[in-house]
Amino acid sequence: MFEKIFTIDLSNQNIVIPNNEIRNIYLYDFFIQSKKSLLVVANSLYEAGKIFHALKNYTEKVLFFPMDDFLTSEALAVSPELEITRLETINEILKKEEYIVVTNLMGFLRYLPQKEIYESKTLTLKKGDILEREKILNNLLELGYKREITVNKTGEMAIRGYVIDIFPLDYQNPIRIELWDNEIDNVRSFDVNTQLTIADTSEVEIKPITEFLALSETKKQRDLPKYIPVSSIYNYLEDAYLCFINYDEIKISYEHLSEEMFEYTNSLELPKDTKYMFDLDDIITNNLLFLDEFDSSKNLKEKALRIAATDLNYNGLSIEELKDKLNKSLKDYTIILCFENQTTLNKVYNILDSGNFIITNENNIFANKVNLIIKNIENGFCYDKYLVLTEKELLNKKEEKYEFKSNFKIGTKIRDISKLEIGDYVVHYKYGIGRYNGLKTLKKGDLTKEYLMVEYAGTDKLYIPVEKIDSIKKYSNSDASAPRLNKLNSSEWSKVKAKAKARAEDIAESLLKLYALREATPGYAFQKDNETQLEFEKEFPYTETSDQLKVIKEIKKDMEKPTPMDRLLCGDVGFGKTEVAFRAMFKAVLSSKQVIFLCPTTILSQQHYDNAIQRFKDFPVNIALLNRFVTPLKAKKILEGIKDGTVDIVIGTHRVLSNDVIFKDLGLLVIDEEQRFGVKHKEKIKDLKNNIDVLTLSATPIPRTLQMSLSGLRNLSLIETPPVNRYPVQTYVLQENMQIIKDAIYKEVSRGGQVYILSNHIDGMQAKLDELKKYLKDIKITYAHGQMTKKELEDVMSKFINKEYDVLLCTTIIEIGIDIPSVNTIIILDADHFGLSQLYQIRGRVGRSNKIAYCYLMYDKKKILSEIATKRLKVIKEFTELGSGFAIAMRDLSIRGAGDILGSEQAGFIDAIGIEYFLEMLEHEVDKLKGNVVDEKEESDQPLLDVSTAIDEQIVADEDLKIEIHKKINTIDSKETLEKVKSEIKDRFGLVDETLDIYMYEEWFEKYVRKLNITDVNQTKNSIIIALPKELYPKIDGKKLFLEVNKLGNMFRFSERHGQLLITLDIVNLKKHYIYYLIDLLNVIENCLKSA
Repeated sequence: MFEKIFTIDLSNQNIVIPNNEIRNIYLYDFFIQSKKSLLVVANSLYEAGKIFHALKNYTEKVLFFPMDDFLTSEALAVSPELEITRLETINEILKKEEYIVVTNLMGFLRYLPQKEIYESKTLTLKKGDILEREKILNNLLELGYKREITVNKTGEMAIRGYVIDIFPLDYQNPIRIELWDNEIDNVRSFDVNTQLTIADTSEVEIKPITEFLALSETKKQRDLPKYIPVSSIYNYLEDAYLCFINYDEIKISYEHLSEEMFEYTNSLELPKDTKYMFDLDDIITNNLLFLDEFDSSKNLKEKALRIAATDLNYNGLSIEELKDKLNKSLKDYTIILCFENQTTLNKVYNILDSGNFIITNENNIFANKVNLIIKNIENGFCYDKYLVLTEKELLNKKEEKYEFKSNFKIGTKIRDISKLEIGDYVVHYKYGIGRYNGLKTLKKGDLTKEYLMVEYAGTDKLYIPVEKIDSIKKYSNSDASAPRLNKLNSSEWSKVKAKAKARAEDIAESLLKLYALREATPGYAFQKDNETQLEFEKEFPYTETSDQLKVIKEIKKDMEKPTPMDRLLCGDVGFGKTEVAFRAMFKAVLSSKQVIFLCPTTILSQQHYDNAIQRFKDFPVNIALLNRFVTPLKAKKILEGIKDGTVDIVIGTHRVLSNDVIFKDLGLLVIDEEQRFGVKHKEKIKDLKNNIDVLTLSATPIPRTLQMSLSGLRNLSLIETPPVNRYPVQTYVLQENMQIIKDAIYKEVSRGGQVYILSNHIDGMQAKLDELKKYLKDIKITYAHGQMTKKELEDVMSKFINKEYDVLLCTTIIEIGIDIPSVNTIIILDADHFGLSQLYQIRGRVGRSNKIAYCYLMYDKKKILSEIATKRLKVIKEFTELGSGFAIAMRDLSIRGAGDILGSEQAGFIDAIGIEYFLEMLEHEVDKLKGNVVDEKEESDQPLLDVSTAIDEQIVADEDLKIEIHKKINTIDSKETLEKVKSEIKDRFGLVDETLDIYMYEEWFEKYVRKLNITDVNQTKNSIIIALPKELYPKIDGKKLFLEVNKLGNMFRFSERHGQLLITLDIVNLKKHYIYYLIDLLNVIENCLKSA
């Protein structure tokens, strides 16, 4: 139906359409009727995005070619996600089909390799092909693939021995190519998180992952013409039409862009004739189309076709008024009501039902009827004989957030959270704190063994066999300062360890008492879900992520138990924790219980209140807001309602914790951002928690909560899946630069947004404000900080939320969860002064709407950054992908340390032995007190048997990967785990040689003898003697043991010493390595144990 609204006259080049939806339909009809591709150029990336998403409602044949602004892409970095989208668009265009391609001015002018050059660069590899490894490596580098140790996201490759891993563009999973000499033996896809094979495939098509396509250090697009001939995106489309949207605006932007390029060239003292992209006049065609919202200078000179549109006014009508208005309009129009889903359509149809209303589809529209169809379009319109209305006009529905879709894939696992690097401090359970100095390969007789070398005080060195890799832990303390190294063989470490162990015992005891008390406390079992609950959940306007559904299920299960729930919900900023909380709250209300939603700040409580009112509006739930800004009279009424039970949900700040707040029947406490509450309030919360269900929400939990959760003393739920196709925040680390600050602010304000500038120097805030005002004369700037009174702060924030200011210069007060969707740029000054989880949460304040968000982490150019700060900024920049908040909280433990993990009074003990070791001790003590079987014996720091443990360089040369393999081998404790690890190594590295196999069996042997309580194993040149301990001997069926061992062969001998049974294996002239016979022996011993 929509492709026939306009009859297109291709000779009309200038069209004026004041309604955006009609403009979108015109573009669609033009594309259909011209039977040619169409390049649509909008002024900004935001406008291009809106047009692209709108056109997707009419056709699948629409592509996006988005490009960052000039200064961001030239001076900082090109957004990888946007580049991938551009490359995907180029690859679709090369299929020689007709498309509508939507771009912004920067995308239109961008230098690209000539179409023929780009087409020639695709690489196809299949089983049986002969490859030269060096040549293929150079080819992949030229195509833009980046060499890494392991492949984690689109555009990466890794080469290990005879295995090449690559994550090509347009692939859902990375590909592993295994070579036999120079021939491709196998091609298969693998999982980016587990790194294990998914399925075999016959071939792989590797397309360029860059628009640069030349081997150069800089890879600046301005340099591309020096290497290869260039063209624009328009030249990729054959005989296409070129359409400019609001050409006057594009020209003004181009003039600004030219000035910006001129200033940038001067600031870098580049040659005056430096060109960064095509000029607007360089791209010439006769197939032109100008679509303007209003008459432009071009339209006034030339005759333009003006398409009139009538304004719609259907909001706020009652059912009867709406029905009446629609029926009256049928005289002049065919009416089409568009709905996003069948449920809403049916609901409206049942309400409006009359003879003129019909449920149909867009290909079967009935004239002079009210047609109800499922069709997602942005806005309604009235044109010619059609009146089209959407949920926006009919139901006053808010504008949907646009989804951004790219095949840029990224692993959900954050790499190398606790990777051991040379120079890191480590703790050995027996020898104390030392400094890790790398993996060393040493000869021991005929054996080649690998050791972790750790330096201690003085010139002491310790070589730890890789078989004992789990005997060291990475060291972190409360202030990230360098610890004092221990001296080998001194009694100092034993004393420190004993003190820490005693403290861990005390803490474990108090924690378990707390836990036991909670488990023994009778709670309330909430009723199971009923129809009303399901109805409430159906009204959620977005699609739940799989993680959201999982945690909702976990929380409901807890609530339905007769013991009180104490659950921590960790989810990144904007991952949908609030909706999960609302569902739990609704469940509580349906069981006639009251709910508290506790927020750390007044503004946040106001936001949650507004959201709750909107979310619960169709259900009989009485929600009250209680904070210091509620008038005394209103507060009095609310308190009465809480006491008599007429108030179901109270949302508020610590005001809710006051003694005058008395609940009739409180059932659930929801705490948002728990880390923001002070000690006094935390104590009050603790009192409240005793016999009600508690749900704590946090994006970066304080370590204390996190560790308690992980210790199983509190239930933990994780939302790690980002909302569908949300833009990641583009993050840049750079020296403070006023030109970039100015550019970033103007760019944001020009697209209707606002900006945070974060500075934690309250003293210098006025001076910074004056400096900004001098550079940004027409921008409205205000400031806010924690030394203002609550009233002042509230006023400033309210005005900012109401868009009375464009820029807010502030301290970390914005860290506290305030959600202002129009703020999509954040500039953090002196970013090196902030903690990692703090930086992460601050950055999470932007990127919560349909726009690309920008975060600039700036540091003082006169300052040399400390190693810790450099590391922190590098991490935050690396973790631009969504969902890394939880991992960053873990990383923060590693970098910043965690003094208050279990209360500040424990800091000294933690610093003395390091957080990881202390937590291990604590876990051990908790297990012991829970009555679990705990091995109290301290393990030997040397292996029982000596075998070669060096990993062949042909299998893997990288030290980090070697350590990863050693860690995996260290987990072997059964035949099943051995086979699993062997299969994984073979899958990832292509080969398990005999040395590696023996090493794996030896690791199994170590765990096996420990399981059987055998500690006496003696290895000589010719034999290995295993002594069965006295306590094990009586438990064994001796006759059966003798017969079964003899079946293994005559290489075993039996003898007795001091009441111990000795089994000797002669290892000279064996057909296979002795380790295999020893494992067979242990199997026999275990099978000969008498059943108790």
